[in-house]
Amino acid sequence: MRLVAPAVEHRDSFLRALREFQAEGLSWWLGPGVELAERDFAAFVAGKRAEAQPRADGAPAKTHLWAIAEGRFVGRIAIFHGLTEALRRSGGHIGYDTVPSCRGRGVATEMLRRALPVARGLGLREVLITCDDTNAASIRVVERNGGVLRATRSLGAERPLKRYYWITLA
Repeated sequence: MRLVAPAVEHRDSFLRALREFQAEGLSWWLGPGVELAERDFAAFVAGKRAEAQPRADGAPAKTHLWAIAEGRFVGRIAIFHGLTEALRRSGGHIGYDTVPSCRGRGVATEMLRRALPVARGLGLREVLITCDDTNAASIRVVERNGGVLRATRSLGAERPLKRYYWITLA
């Protein structure tokens, strides 16, 4: 597996993966950005790559990387270059998704392992990763990559507890 910047050459594989994500109903795999991927993939890719540039509104830039294994899109990982209060509460510096049909094979663990040096290269010395207390798979991914649990908090009565892990970058 390798991590690559979003690229037009992965269109067909990405769109197949997109259908799997959409079947799960995850909100970030629905909506206008994803509709753009289906309509104009080159513009979608350009937009993802542009998010790595500093923003005029002061929001942190975000580097998107795609996991490719045997020519197939198997997941995505994104690194925020800084934190807002909202990201401190829920989200953190790094978020990732593994294509449903590729789960249980160590894809997310490997994506995070490979993304940590990228985060270091962006000037980050430690990264925050949050996950729900009910997400055993994500807990394993973060802990296998050196995540240290520093807090568990409630974000609302109807939501699972949120775990706050920090990984120090060497």
